[in-house]
Amino acid sequence: MRRPCPDSITMIGSLLLAWLLARPGLAADIPGATDACLKGMAETTPSTEFVLLEEGLAVRHERTTLEWQRCALGQRWVAKSNGCEGRPASHTWAKANKLAEGLKDGWRLPTGEELLTIVEKCHYSPAINPQVFPNTPAGLFWSSSADTGGLERAWSVSFFSGQYYRANKTQSGRVRLVRGTLQRNPPPP
Repeated sequence: MRRPCPDSITMIGSLLLAWLLARPGLAADIPGATDACLKGMAETTPSTEFVLLEEGLAVRHERTTLEWQRCALGQRWVAKSNGCEGRPASHTWAKANKLAEGLKDGWRLPTGEELLTIVEKCHYSPAINPQVFPNTPAGLFWSSSADTGGLERAWSVSFFSGQYYRANKTQSGRVRLVRGTLQRNPPPP
């Protein structure tokens, strides 16, 4: 059996590296958002933690391994402008859950804990990385987590302030879909 010569291995390695770097979907494809932070504050969800998926329609948060749709429900991803267009739909908590139940490919309403993992604490209005999640409104987003202390309440996150709230289930809120399982300590890449 012939062994490949070292030059062939080097060439294959170089080609593989070039292909990986040219591939759409690497974290480097998402611009940084440090300029959106308040002076002296560091990003808590930097663009480097996210990898583009599905031609930019979704991202994987490497720290948690969760995959997120970049646009809120009701908006549509436009790759040409690298943004979300349209106005996000608002729904009651029951309607948001019903809409999420009918989705394919594992997309679902996030838990409250999952939704908090994408809050950007270095700025507000919206309290989310604008490069990773463009055109996110600074308002209430539903989680799938019901408030066990109040039957008519569910947990939500305000992307105005990044705070977790108990909201009345009849209030209108927006939806950002997620898939996967939250990993608190994912293995290193």
